[in-house]
Amino acid sequence: MSKQSLTRREMITRLTALGLTVSAATAMTAAVSRRAHAADPIRISFANVFEKGELFVQLGNGIENAAELMGYEFRRYNNEFDSEKTMANARLMVQDRPDLILEYNGVEGIGQALRRIFDDAGVPFIAINVPIPGGHWFNLVNQEIGTDTANVVVPHAKAKGWTGNDTTAIIIQASAAGVEVNDCVRYFYVTAAETMDGMTKIKPEDISATTTSIGDTGIQVDGAGALEESYTAVKNALQTLPDDRHILLYSVNDDSTLGGWRAITEAGRQENTIVAGLGGSVAALGELRNNPQWIAEGSVFATHWGQYLIAMATAVLNGVEPPPLTKCPQLVLTPDNVDKYYDAEGKVQLLPPLVPENEYLRDTGVLQRFNNVEGLTG
Repeated sequence: MSKQSLTRREMITRLTALGLTVSAATAMTAAVSRRAHAADPIRISFANVFEKGELFVQLGNGIENAAELMGYEFRRYNNEFDSEKTMANARLMVQDRPDLILEYNGVEGIGQALRRIFDDAGVPFIAINVPIPGGHWFNLVNQEIGTDTANVVVPHAKAKGWTGNDTTAIIIQASAAGVEVNDCVRYFYVTAAETMDGMTKIKPEDISATTTSIGDTGIQVDGAGALEESYTAVKNALQTLPDDRHILLYSVNDDSTLGGWRAITEAGRQENTIVAGLGGSVAALGELRNNPQWIAEGSVFATHWGQYLIAMATAVLNGVEPPPLTKCPQLVLTPDNVDKYYDAEGKVQLLPPLVPENEYLRDTGVLQRFNNVEGLTG
């Protein structure tokens, strides 16, 4: 019996019996199928974590545009940051039998359940941001960007004469998203405490999803990764801080930081606050350029994740086994370097060079179609 006459499930079963992972076997099966039906376009399904924030809408639009540029069929779903909706979307996606699924799940605890749905259907998948067992993984390195941001923020605070004796870091987590996503705020605080005299020092693992206070110099609130929830959480936290207390504000994404910043300004405490964003949204870049208190922006170039994810999908469907983490482009922007990477309207004009964790994407030829990665030419 030829490979072409085997069913998709029979092919996957035989390949896994030979020692391939389910993801590798399904990718190879899809590649064989496409070679047998070369005229059929690649079909990609994408579930966005939610679609109500600027950052995530831009992310989804970028993926959709990249897929269309490559001539791939594309379907888009909204998980609404809800576990039941995410599971329902997963079932809908596999019924459509795409070649590959891009899954942005915001609820860490349902990863195994999602894996069962995708594996049972024999559809390879890429987990975005929050890892899913058994899947390929695309993400920023949260620990790295949180550390790098603190190393920009603290020198500014120290230049103003601030110390841990008069400064509190307010970090805004998204507890449901899990440990990896919240590493950015965790390591921001840990690094700040290590480099600023008088701040309560703590181990990263001692800042958990349930941590609310860190000695006398840290407050963690849960903003759920959303603007309004973060606004309310920071507004409540400010009521516990003396009016003359300096503040370092940082969060898991720009929507959340913008919500926290709104609470700061409404309380009239902006002159006593240094803030840093994470995401590179248009609104946050405007703050970086025009707001003297917003002194750093950890950009992960989310509007352009699409071209990397479509390149990654292409590699997987061609039988490539990606590294454990395919790293997104990321860089801490300041008022001094923002113009190199973003134009005055907040649109990306250049992306950082490839790094070892995403260098393999070069070989797909997809990124070259966009002609915007520093050091990468056709």
